[in-house]
Amino acid sequence: MQNTSARKFGVDDPDEYWRERVRVGRTKEHRIHRLIAELIQARFPEGGTVLDYGVGDGHVFRLCREHRKTYGVEFSREAISAYEFPSETIAHADLNRGIPDFGVRFDAIVLSMVLHWLDDPEGFLRGARNHLTDRGRLIVAVPNVAHYRYRIRFLFGEFPRISLSHKNIMTPPEVEALFRAAGYEIEQLKSTKAGVRNRLWPRLFASSLVYVLKAQV
Repeated sequence: MQNTSARKFGVDDPDEYWRERVRVGRTKEHRIHRLIAELIQARFPEGGTVLDYGVGDGHVFRLCREHRKTYGVEFSREAISAYEFPSETIAHADLNRGIPDFGVRFDAIVLSMVLHWLDDPEGFLRGARNHLTDRGRLIVAVPNVAHYRYRIRFLFGEFPRISLSHKNIMTPPEVEALFRAAGYEIEQLKSTKAGVRNRLWPRLFASSLVYVLKAQV
């Protein structure tokens, strides 16, 4: 069995993390970026406001700003300096130190591949509710650690190849319980990959999951 006690989780230097992503070519546009933009477009076709928590490679931000006022938060100054689109509405901040206030409420807040980096994900999700409009939705993308290939690895005593940037690792039932505890109901669950089995059994076959959440009344 792999010795997991020696694994070091979390990101100490966000700029170094970004440089490594660039080095290995992990900055390209993928289906998940388009899927998130499509989910927002389907709910708010007339426009609206979007906040992208964790702009990262910038694809979701870029796609959203084509049709609506879009703001963002990114923890790497180097990432922000590399964007090839206007970035004046992107704040440099560490979300573990609080949620920046843009003085605007948002119709859609995106939290894509960020939840597992947070020290207090439930507290963060509760705080995000205060930044949503009455019709607002939270769109959360998470890696699926219960993917069937990971389950096979667990069966043979192997820890799955999960990024060391993760501070917390949650299965879909744990993530969904977290959403409910933070005051949200799940409106929609989507797989980031196409295909019948991904659509019917996303918790088993999808490598990543995208949730659309509505704040409970």
